[in-house]
Amino acid sequence: MKKYFNINFQFNHIALEKTIEETSLQSKGYCCFVDHTLLVTSFKEKEGKLTNILNSALANSCDGSYIAMMANLIYKKQFRAYNGPELFNKYIYFNSKQCVIGNTKEVFDKIVHKVSDSGGDSSNLYFIPLPYSPVNQFDYEAIAEEINKLGFRFIWVSLGAPKQEEFMFRITPKINKGVLLGVGAALNYFSGEVKDIPSWAKNYHLIWLYRIFTEPKKQLPRCINTFIYYPVLFFNEILKKK
Repeated sequence: MKKYFNINFQFNHIALEKTIEETSLQSKGYCCFVDHTLLVTSFKEKEGKLTNILNSALANSCDGSYIAMMANLIYKKQFRAYNGPELFNKYIYFNSKQCVIGNTKEVFDKIVHKVSDSGGDSSNLYFIPLPYSPVNQFDYEAIAEEINKLGFRFIWVSLGAPKQEEFMFRITPKINKGVLLGVGAALNYFSGEVKDIPSWAKNYHLIWLYRIFTEPKKQLPRCINTFIYYPVLFFNEILKKK
């Protein structure tokens, strides 16, 4: 990985998958999918807590096409984003023990049915519910004990950002093996709980616009923050390069 916008990114998709797959078999760690919300939040904070959490990760994937585009313009590269839903769609069909932490039992059941209906083996999929509480009030010892008891390879964390990133940071030292992946709403898209993003939005890098129209109260403040801070991030990175 290399630092872009003060965050360690792994833009090489093959290298990212290799790191996740090898670590999940032999060791432990967590992987973050850094979108505009995480990038701007880490840039704005003064204490550097989120930045430290992201840069302590096993790997960070770029979950925002505009982040990749800014890096491409500055460094003359051809980076591409690799988001949480893409990775989840690939690995959920692996014949390995996997669990979902957070989200709802209803969403988990829909994931199980979809995997089964597609010919996959859903017997290795498990669900660990969490209470609706602040991230510092979870019983990490009990959650880790449940994870260690079954020995999961992939642990999908869906608590929303940046809560899920702090959760992964706190629990990783307590588990024996496996990779935690903070994929947020990827589970909702896969299960059909939330309508999938249309191709035109993906192809023309207008996912942010689609989300504003579908979730205006949630997404509009986030996108305003992005419009304000992305130019600052861009020019700061140019200065850093020089």
